[in-house]
Amino acid sequence: MIDEQAKQQIAGSVRTSQIIVAALSMGVVTYAVAVVFLISGDPPLKGNLLTLLAIVFAGIVYVLGLVIPHFVAAAQRQKIAAGDRTCSPDQRPVPDSDAGQLALSYLTKTLVGAALFEGGCFFALTAYLLEARVLSLGVAAVLLLCLLAQFPTQARVEAWIAEQRRRVEDERLFSR
Repeated sequence: MIDEQAKQQIAGSVRTSQIIVAALSMGVVTYAVAVVFLISGDPPLKGNLLTLLAIVFAGIVYVLGLVIPHFVAAAQRQKIAAGDRTCSPDQRPVPDSDAGQLALSYLTKTLVGAALFEGGCFFALTAYLLEARVLSLGVAAVLLLCLLAQFPTQARVEAWIAEQRRRVEDERLFSR
């Protein structure tokens, strides 16, 4: 069961994650609108090398965007299981409860995943700006959907924290 203080910490992390994902998404959408309206006449570059690179990069970003956040969360979960209660980088104290620390872990993993997808979007949109290939817009749209899929909800975060708390307890049991 999650206590009231942990619920407040979780709610704060959810709100912060929502703001970050929304801001990253709006940055991509704003750049996309600017890029689409900037294209006039012949594109600066002939060929489709950047579009092909954007496709390859999107595949890499997709895999990394799904894998790296799990590694980040696993590393932080192991620190929690080991009882490591260090300060955050900005020297604010870390929450005392496992649920509060896991909420911060969720924030971190969400930020990492969303940033990867955002970078892929910007690359694909820049490829469109330079080559005017519609395929680049499609790649950016798919990556934007992946970015939007990172948007957290209270229920999703609480379910994730419940699963991670179970894993923390398992790690504590097996490390003895």
